[in-house]
Amino acid sequence: MLRTRSRWPGLAVARRVPIGALVKRASVASMVLVLAAAADSPNGDGRGGASDRVALAEPTGPGGLNPDLAAKTALETPSARAIRAVRECRARFDAVDDYTCTFYKRERVDGRLTETNVMTMKVRNRPHSVYFHFHKPNKGREAIYVAGRNDGLILAHDVGITKLLAGTMRLDPTGARAMEGCRHPITSAGIDHLIDTVLERWTAELKAGDTILAFNPRMRLGSRPCLLIEAVHPVKKPEYYTHKVRLFIDAELGIPVRYEAYDWPAKPGATAELIEEYVYDRVELNPGLTDADFDAANPLYAFGRF
Repeated sequence: MLRTRSRWPGLAVARRVPIGALVKRASVASMVLVLAAAADSPNGDGRGGASDRVALAEPTGPGGLNPDLAAKTALETPSARAIRAVRECRARFDAVDDYTCTFYKRERVDGRLTETNVMTMKVRNRPHSVYFHFHKPNKGREAIYVAGRNDGLILAHDVGITKLLAGTMRLDPTGARAMEGCRHPITSAGIDHLIDTVLERWTAELKAGDTILAFNPRMRLGSRPCLLIEAVHPVKKPEYYTHKVRLFIDAELGIPVRYEAYDWPAKPGATAELIEEYVYDRVELNPGLTDADFDAANPLYAFGRF
């Protein structure tokens, strides 16, 4: 899934320094990132349940995090490297027609952090089509959105007495009912929009002197090895959307599978508050989804039935 109600779905300083200084900084950055991983991991130590385990980021190398400071060329800056990595994700994802996954989402709405939402998610990129089946909360709730169909509305049904009374609802994607407990509409859900949003922001925001970056290619989510890119803006400025972003790129799939964004600390020394967190687990690319997967009449779905 994770932005305002607009679009959704690391520590090397951005300037050249001597190799000896980089080695020292790598050691310091390792300690900083270890502490950051412990303090900022929104799901604790990962022993609470399935959603905790999938959202847990752990170092795979001995001695904690060891930021990878290698650039593609000697002239590539950390900012350029981060942007290149996301552009490469974009290029790989252009070959993806559809995918399925288990989607985990947490967002800060009206100053409060929502509980973890867990959903089965189906997405088709052309036209943009999304199907959600909720597991937590509101188990059994379903929603479908297909660009250019159903008058641009979401087809959704709730559970319990609400489903009995309302049946299948047609909702404005940006209306109050559809946006309840959400920072972003279903129209901008998915990995495709996440890649574009990060690429747009980082292209505009990653500036030498204003941004601290770190890269660690030995992180994992569950059993999946990932590259972690962490971008920090120490000083708050109006043009920056977040204080810190942590982006996890699956090493095998070559696409983002986790995104975290944090607000600036309320005061010096305070913990940065999570703004939004999106995790795409058990991703299957190009499974061959059809129109039936995004049709409320699908007999495997529960639209229109009590």
